[in-house]
Amino acid sequence: MKCIILFLAILIFHTGSAQDPQLAGVDWYLHDLVINGEHYPPPRNPEVQNVVARFQAISNGDGVDGFISVVCNSITGLVEYGPNTPDFSFQPPLQVTLIDCNLQINEDYEVIYFPFFDQSPGNLYVYSITTGTNGHKTLELTSHTGDQAIYGDHILSSQDFHKTQFFIHPNPVKSQIFLTSKSTTGNLKVKIFNLEGKLLSTQSVALHNKTAIDVSQLVSGIYFLNIEDESGNTTNKKFVKE
Repeated sequence: MKCIILFLAILIFHTGSAQDPQLAGVDWYLHDLVINGEHYPPPRNPEVQNVVARFQAISNGDGVDGFISVVCNSITGLVEYGPNTPDFSFQPPLQVTLIDCNLQINEDYEVIYFPFFDQSPGNLYVYSITTGTNGHKTLELTSHTGDQAIYGDHILSSQDFHKTQFFIHPNPVKSQIFLTSKSTTGNLKVKIFNLEGKLLSTQSVALHNKTAIDVSQLVSGIYFLNIEDESGNTTNKKFVKE
């Protein structure tokens, strides 16, 4: 938290607004990290209670924000948004502090988490922000490789921390999108909607570890995947078809 306060103090001389007002100025708490289809929930211990990310508006309408995320160390830099699309890229260089964590588990997590943020030219991050029925917001960042960092504007309770969640990758997608879950198996009803809310397809799938959804017939654009489990619980996931 000290790193966040210091970073924001450095930016106090800049004013402006973020490309997406929902994204900036919010403490986003990391709920899950998905790398190559494997889930890496953040550590919770006396040294690291939560892994937090923040986008802070520092520009005068040119679509540039400051970014910081903290485990023990912090990673900071600038993001530049796409002109009319929900994506951004990092402007080099990204800065990472070099202090030692007291607990090895936290250092091990930084080795997995920090490389998710790639400053290589042309590497875009697609983001989506959804609001649940309880009013909580969820932020999903998807890298060009299909890896995901999933945040919420709230701290998960111990019970919610282990609640069933669905994940999709890759995103953007060319022909097949893969659906995975932390714990759910069984039959699912999957619907695809376009941005206008038009239902394009409905299918029933049997989810085991990973299930492929064919999207090859869709034209390039942004779509929503509506997932309903056997108990009637529904989840919406936004994806981009290349």
